[in-house]
Amino acid sequence: MPFIRLIVFSNFFVSLCVAALTYRTFLYFNLTPSNALLILVFSATYIIYNFQRLVRMNQKEIDEANIGFRMKWVYNNKHPIIFTIVLAAIILVVSLSYLNIKTIIVLAIMGVFSVVYVVRIIPYHQKWLAFRDIPFLKIFVIAFVWTLVTGLLPLISKDVSQINLQHILFLTKQFLFVVAITIPFDIRDMKYDVEKGIKTFPLVVGVRITLVLGVLLLLGFVAISSYEFLILHTINIKLWIAEIIAILVVMLLLLLSKKQQPELFYSFIIEGTSLLLAITVIANVVKQSV
Repeated sequence: MPFIRLIVFSNFFVSLCVAALTYRTFLYFNLTPSNALLILVFSATYIIYNFQRLVRMNQKEIDEANIGFRMKWVYNNKHPIIFTIVLAAIILVVSLSYLNIKTIIVLAIMGVFSVVYVVRIIPYHQKWLAFRDIPFLKIFVIAFVWTLVTGLLPLISKDVSQINLQHILFLTKQFLFVVAITIPFDIRDMKYDVEKGIKTFPLVVGVRITLVLGVLLLLGFVAISSYEFLILHTINIKLWIAEIIAILVVMLLLLLSKKQQPELFYSFIIEGTSLLLAITVIANVVKQSV
């Protein structure tokens, strides 16, 4: 358990999940994976997620009496985290030299989105807001950034010049999946969001309706996957079944999040479904090559 807390609370695990989804895209379209991009995505995710945690602490958004176990861990390990951020930044800079300019430009745009997500630089009614403070926007910003980084960047890095229907459907599935697995975090953060006046779907329409929305998003994923297999024939039956099984698992976990769960349920199990989705493609490729 201490080891799991270490990899989860340090944001190593979520960085691995984002890199895995990126790897999935390469395999999905039969592209040779770019090790430089995978390393860069891992490093950038690690930097951004830890940066956001440290900014929230500096902004004193975490009430000391209500601080969660995870934030206590971050606070107690602030200096090692800063050291690893610097190390990850060095690795990121080195990785950039192996990527084309289009990839770097998209990465820079995504980096700005990630910073503005937590840093209050948007003027609004005589106060300053971050993206996460804007009503209902939080989960969609996360899904947008994750989709572009894990879905579009691999295509750009391989100089895919034309985005066709297959690419659009894949990116849509990625977006629906990320929105769905972000919903439990909004449910988890309801108390914090009430205190900070942040309007989220669980607070406005209720947990039950929000979960129904999440299930509908996942059913949308299944519908697209079925369309790819049955109509377009762009995926085989093994991948189709594997994706459906993975989404059913996500759906079950989503429904379990209607009640408050331990922190590791969200940051390890829910985020870990990204690895599950990546495995559906990895296993399919391995079977084909055997």
